[in-house]
Amino acid sequence: MRGLWRHFTDERGIASVMAIFIMVLLLVSGIFLVRMSSTEGDIAYGTMWAEGSFFAADAAINVGIDTIVPGGPTCVQSSTALGAFAYSVAAGPGADANCFLTTTQRSGYSIGSGTGYNPGGFVFYNYAITGSGTGPRSAQRTIDAQVSYGPIAQ
Repeated sequence: MRGLWRHFTDERGIASVMAIFIMVLLLVSGIFLVRMSSTEGDIAYGTMWAEGSFFAADAAINVGIDTIVPGGPTCVQSSTALGAFAYSVAAGPGADANCFLTTTQRSGYSIGSGTGYNPGGFVFYNYAITGSGTGPRSAQRTIDAQVSYGPIAQ
């Protein structure tokens, strides 16, 4: 029995076992850190693409505002690619090409200080514009805007 006990107390080779154990721990932690950094990179790129598609949708709204003709009942629909991003202007509620909503009349509205009171009132033309922006990896943003053009004297 004593000979068997001496055999188990022999610590030769324990250094290589500990070294292999530490190397396995370092390998597992290295794999974890590499996967975490690649996930962080994917999140950063996703945020960048989402923000770029938002700015493309904002550009579509600005294009839609620039195409409004005062008193004109229709807006022009268009779509354009900007590098990896694209935008499209959809005017009006739904898929309708008519973006003109209503006119509102406000009596006595003054254009600026010193212009006086207009008893006939002024008219504002109200429009609805939807801008959509798309980017890489299905990044999409949509902005709905209601625009009032005026005041126009009656």
